[in-house]
Amino acid sequence: MEGSPREFLTVLRKLDINNTERGIALLWWHGLKDHSIGVPTKQLCLEIEQAGYAKQNVTRMAENLAKDPRTTKGTNGSFRIKITTRERLNQSYLQHLRQHPIEESDSILPTNLFTNTRGYIEKVVLQINASYDSGLYDCCTVMCRRLLETLIIEVYEAKGFADDLKGSDGHYKMFSGLLAQLEKEKRFNLSRNSLEGLKNFKRLGDESAHNRRFNARKEDIDRIRDGMRVAAEDLLHLANLA
Repeated sequence: MEGSPREFLTVLRKLDINNTERGIALLWWHGLKDHSIGVPTKQLCLEIEQAGYAKQNVTRMAENLAKDPRTTKGTNGSFRIKITTRERLNQSYLQHLRQHPIEESDSILPTNLFTNTRGYIEKVVLQINASYDSGLYDCCTVMCRRLLETLIIEVYEAKGFADDLKGSDGHYKMFSGLLAQLEKEKRFNLSRNSLEGLKNFKRLGDESAHNRRFNARKEDIDRIRDGMRVAAEDLLHLANLA
């Protein structure tokens, strides 16, 4: 989520809205990533005051929010925005965010495959799918490369072989070096399809990363998408993350 409640309300100063509508806007803001989140009225009033507005009447705010057809009441005096009205509020308030929230998608990799693995892995998968959906195909290949590098390292760290992936400087090798080690590995078994998927991706990733005249296209990624998914799932299992 972008910024803080205070920053969001500061941006909204240019709008001619009352305190109840500010409370509605804050409920919308808090529910951007999780629509089920409820916010206590006292918290909403405090956040409005911290943004520089006058002291709020908590009781009056609660009464106004309870009467508003866009809200639903939760436990302990909290409120949230009804799912049926979020789209209308999106049209009103998304434009006032510096950065719009990323819509989750499974266009390249299924997000549920990476749930409860590592937070940084989940974020990379989110960016892979979002960049593909936005037509940013070079960005997508670069993030795919980062994911596969990370997963290979996770495997070797889980098995206690991390030093095998490091160069003389003590740092992890680049993707080509990681893949070279993986191809000659005898201590654990990576499927032939997974290795093939990694090698196919390497060819595309090298072009996107190093060839200044090359721009990846949708069909380039579509050709290697299935193989990359197989490789990613195989690596997750070997790293005990699946």
